[in-house]
Amino acid sequence: MFKHTDRTGSGPARRATILITICATAAFWISGAALANPSIPGSTTGPDGPIFVPNYGTGSVLRIDPATFAVQQEIPNVGDHPMVIKALPDGSRMFVGNFGPVNPLTWNVSVIDMPSGNVVKRISTLGAPYATITLSRDARYLFVPTALSLTQVIDTQTLEVVRTMPILLPPGPAHIEVSPDGATLYVMAASGLLTKYDAYTGAILGVPLFLNGFTPGWGALSADGNTLYAINFWSGVTIVDVRTWTVRTTTFMDFWAEPISATLTPDGTQLWVCNYNSDEVIILDAQTGAELNRFPTNGAAVYTGFSPDGSTAYLTTLSDGVPLPYWNPLVGWYHAKQQAWDPFMANLANLDASLVAYDTTTLKPIRSYTTRGVFVAGAYPG
Repeated sequence: MFKHTDRTGSGPARRATILITICATAAFWISGAALANPSIPGSTTGPDGPIFVPNYGTGSVLRIDPATFAVQQEIPNVGDHPMVIKALPDGSRMFVGNFGPVNPLTWNVSVIDMPSGNVVKRISTLGAPYATITLSRDARYLFVPTALSLTQVIDTQTLEVVRTMPILLPPGPAHIEVSPDGATLYVMAASGLLTKYDAYTGAILGVPLFLNGFTPGWGALSADGNTLYAINFWSGVTIVDVRTWTVRTTTFMDFWAEPISATLTPDGTQLWVCNYNSDEVIILDAQTGAELNRFPTNGAAVYTGFSPDGSTAYLTTLSDGVPLPYWNPLVGWYHAKQQAWDPFMANLANLDASLVAYDTTTLKPIRSYTTRGVFVAGAYPG
């Protein structure tokens, strides 16, 4: 396995004790090649594009060659703890959600000019943007859930906030998905409820649906918009039939596994679930929720992206730490491996973040890049 490593600092990697769950808290022409997985708008960088990955621990974004994993560029000072990138299909701009929840002056979404790699604007938000900023299918609007229980909508042409919608039933948006026609907003709340809203007026369109779990910090939506996936940090993966507004099935996982994200493969047949605490990826049948396979990861599995043909998976991981006491309101005190979700201590704790390419047939690593910091969800070749 080819491994490109850049490690700075000295001493063993250490983890901090505070676990931050992601949820506690003109139209563009789109070619098939530029949107390899239509269920994840903004996740690809175009034909033969690079990998862009945010470094949550250093406030930067890395541009990486997917063939060699050599760093082509580091974009510094992107924002306060950048977590998720969404790229426009024409290759002009990237939008970066900056989670930094402490300083209101840093609550923003950064806009990066993709050809030059320069930050061209910072769009202020009301509340820190949560993890899952979401691009509409036509790439015209970016939906941003915030820590003040709002969803703000950014026009990707004018780079202005054009709508602000309160999320009240229940409060606390953790993950959002947008219907293919852009008319409906699906909001998952930390309490484990799913609610649908009118994406233009903010009106509630139906009774909230319980997801058989809590803190759904990530989700996914099928290409046809009929199947919704909720990744519950406490329980597992819940599959929802959007047309009937019912839970189709729930795949429960070990209570301490802590599934933190999941991604549909480009053909929509599999869902790759990253289990943060148990250091593994579980592959589910996207229709039935049945487990198809699983493999261990070297460190905490955080997020998976795919090449357009689905032959390569790009997995971000965090180095492991020692078991430390952690308080969770659902279960009280327990001892669990606390990976680097205290990003404010990531560099001081000398933490490693890795990007690892896997062959999706053999489930074996092909190449990797490791540095200090915290990687979450980027944009990948497509």
